[in-house]
Amino acid sequence: MKGISVLMVGIGGFAGAYLKKLLYDPHWARFRITGAVDPYAQRSEFKEELVRRGIPIYDTLEEFYRVHTAQLALLVTPVYLHAQQARYCMEHGSDVLCEKPLCTTWEDAKAMMEARDRTGRKLAVGFQWSFSEGILKWKEDIRNGLYGDIRRIKTIVYFPRTLDYYHRGTGWAGKRRLDSGEWILDSVASNAAAHYLHNMLFLTGDRIDRSAEPEVMEAEVYRANPIEMFDTCALRIRTRDGVELLFYATHAVPKDQERPPEIVMEAEKGQVTLDYEQGKEILSGHLDDGRTIGYERPGADDMRKLFCMASAIRENLPIPCVPETTLPHLKCILALADSFPETPAFPEKYISYSEKTRQYTCKGLAQTLDECWREWKLPGEGLAVWGKKPHEIYF
Repeated sequence: MKGISVLMVGIGGFAGAYLKKLLYDPHWARFRITGAVDPYAQRSEFKEELVRRGIPIYDTLEEFYRVHTAQLALLVTPVYLHAQQARYCMEHGSDVLCEKPLCTTWEDAKAMMEARDRTGRKLAVGFQWSFSEGILKWKEDIRNGLYGDIRRIKTIVYFPRTLDYYHRGTGWAGKRRLDSGEWILDSVASNAAAHYLHNMLFLTGDRIDRSAEPEVMEAEVYRANPIEMFDTCALRIRTRDGVELLFYATHAVPKDQERPPEIVMEAEKGQVTLDYEQGKEILSGHLDDGRTIGYERPGADDMRKLFCMASAIRENLPIPCVPETTLPHLKCILALADSFPETPAFPEKYISYSEKTRQYTCKGLAQTLDECWREWKLPGEGLAVWGKKPHEIYF
């Protein structure tokens, strides 16, 4: 069977995760790259290999589609480009897998869905945990009532980031919007740790391709870095179904305090945890009747989303993460941007900068957020001297 033709829109940064598979892994022979679009292609470590294989590289989508077609377009570009690029690709006959997040405005989300419906193309969003076998089975068990009513879920993650992270690419990282006016809203909750906020909403959605709707959010956001948006957040969300979701995420801790995502779900008939044993993910359910359920670890195959997309194209199988699935996460990001037009900085006496690592950190932050995590509280609820009263946001 001839491979699915793929257009790579963006070949730098995270696109490398796709290109390593598509170019070098024989298990990915069901796909064939027919072209790439990236005006900064010279920065990509994969440019020479693409050229060696005779794969054309263009600066614009218009140039590619003038002479080529592709069954699938993979968008791995800055978020402010997603809406225009996804619409153009669909209007020119390609199904689209767009990397997360979907976009940064409600208007763009509506325009992307309208283009999908008008063209009859498929449009998926690359929140990879929403394609994970373990997460999907966990969600199926929730929906089938195995755990009874879900009471609350909490997630914590520390992803240390240096100034190099914020200065990468074309300079959009950490920005609220570009000088040209495009909204970016790049933060720890919308980018690097977005998967884990979205995941809690996804797990509690009432359909396999839907997420729970937020009803009210208590929010604290902070920054140690000299950026426009926030590098640290602590959120408590109550969904319309009454489930409490707590989310703690930061970039502002030292590298040796990195903490991969941990999750606890408490429910009427048991709980589910994601933790680690010798660095390996362990996702397991523990029922009150003594049963234990093992789930495939969420990170087992971060590229499963591409195989799901192939099944959707060839067999018309459903896609678990479509634009509608991601709208509750977008609502939270937009609400945070509206509620905090200027991001509060940690008090200066708590901020440290290391010339060696080129990183801003907040002293004691990891320990404070860990205490909040253990007690299901927010920093501003008496657990941090720098904590500000949580901001209440109603949807």
